[in-house]
Amino acid sequence: MSAHASVCRRDDETFCVIEPLSSGNCRMLAFLCAATAVFFSAPFSADGMRKNSCGSDNLGTVARGDATLLQSRGEGETRAAFMKILQICSASDYGGGEKHVADLVRALASRGHAVYMVVRPDSPLREPLAGVIASWHELPLKNSLDVYSARAIADLVERHGIHIIHAHVGRDYLVAALASRRTPQSRLIVTRHHYLPLKNNPVYRWLLGKADAFIAVSETVRQTLLERLALDPERVQVIPNWIDTAKFQPIDRDQARAMFQIRANLAVACIGQLRAEKGQEELIRAAGQLCRTRSDVEFLIAGEEQADAIQFTDHLHQVVETLGIRERVRFLGFVQYVPELLAAVDVVVVPSWDEGFSLVTLEAMAARRAVLASNVGGIKGIVQENVNGLLCPPRDANALAEKLKWLLADAPLRDRLAGQGQREVYERYSRDKVIDQIEALYREVLKA
Repeated sequence: MSAHASVCRRDDETFCVIEPLSSGNCRMLAFLCAATAVFFSAPFSADGMRKNSCGSDNLGTVARGDATLLQSRGEGETRAAFMKILQICSASDYGGGEKHVADLVRALASRGHAVYMVVRPDSPLREPLAGVIASWHELPLKNSLDVYSARAIADLVERHGIHIIHAHVGRDYLVAALASRRTPQSRLIVTRHHYLPLKNNPVYRWLLGKADAFIAVSETVRQTLLERLALDPERVQVIPNWIDTAKFQPIDRDQARAMFQIRANLAVACIGQLRAEKGQEELIRAAGQLCRTRSDVEFLIAGEEQADAIQFTDHLHQVVETLGIRERVRFLGFVQYVPELLAAVDVVVVPSWDEGFSLVTLEAMAARRAVLASNVGGIKGIVQENVNGLLCPPRDANALAEKLKWLLADAPLRDRLAGQGQREVYERYSRDKVIDQIEALYREVLKA
C-alpha cells in the first residue's frame, strides 16, 4: 500500500487524487488518467467517431432517428415541452433491473420525450421495447474502462443535443461519467439497482463525484452509495422501482389453478432466477419439513435457467430427490404469465440472501397474495412484519419453515396481510407516481 497522487486535466480544470492506494488501484487510476487525457484532448473526426479496431466507423444501429422522434410530437410543440434522454444499459440478461429500464423508456416515450438507447448488440431490451419510438445505438460497452464507447456516447450526445444521460448498470457508470465530462451541456443521472456496494476506490469517487444526481432503489442501497462515494446526502434520492398495477387485476383463481395444473389445496410459489443467492434451496429444505406434517401443499419454483446456473438447478433437483418430495415440488422454468401464476397460489416466498429491491414482492402484493420474505436489504423497506407480510432471517431453512407453517395454517392472517400489501403497493409503488419522481429529477438537474 502506498500513497499515490494523480493529476488529470480537462480544459482549465485540474483534478487531483491523493490517498493510499493498493497496487491494483494504482494501475487502474494510472490507466484512467492516461485514457482520460486522450479522451479529452483528441479531436473528433468529421462524423464525430473514430474507427475501432475492426475499422468500423458506424456508431450503431438507429431504428428511428430524430426526425421520427420529433414528428411524433406534432409541429406545434416547442423544445421546452420535452427532453432528450439517453438511457445506457449494457445488460445481457433480462431481470428486475432491466424490466425497470424497459418500462421507464416506454413511459418516457409515451410522455413525449425523445428517448435514445445505448445498448450492447443483442440486447435483451430489444424485444420488450418493440414498437416503442426510440433511437437505438449499439456499442461494445465492454467494461468500466471502455473509452471507445465513452467517446461514441459523447459524440452521440453532442450531435443530438441530448439533455440527460442516465446509466443503470455498474459497468456503465464510469463510461457514462467520461462521456458526461466531455459534454458539459448534458446532465448525468446514475441509478443503483444492486445491493452489492460499488468498488471502494478513488477512481469511482473521482469520476462519479461529478454526477448530477444518484437514484437509489432503496434506503439500503442509498447508504452504500453514500459510504463508498462520500457523496453529499442531498445528491442521492431514494426512488423505488414500481409496477404497473393494471397488469394485476383480479383473475379467476380456479382458471389460474387449472392453467398451472395445481391440484393441492394450497400452493406456494417462489419466482426468480435460479441462483443460490435467490434462496430456492432454503425454500425446498423448508418444504421438506412442512411435507412431513401436511399433505395438502404444493410448491412451485418458477424461474429461467441462466447459462451459469444449470449446475445449481441440477443441485436443486438432487435436493428434492434426497428429501423425497419430488411429487410436491415442481420446477416451472420461465413463466410468461406471472399475474396468472400469482392468482393460482396462496403464498409467495421471497427467500433471497439480499436484494437491492424486489419487484416480485411488489407483484405478489399487487396481486393480493400473502408474502413471506427475507428480512434483508430493499425487501425490509417494502415488507413490515405482520402488517403487510411476514419476514424471516435469510439462509435459515428452519426459520422459514416455521413462518411458512404459521402462514399456511391461518387463512384470515393471509387475507389480512394480502389486503394491506395490495393497498400499500397502490399508494407507494404505482407506475405513474414513481415515474413522475424520475421525470421531476431530470427537470431539477437541468435547472441547476
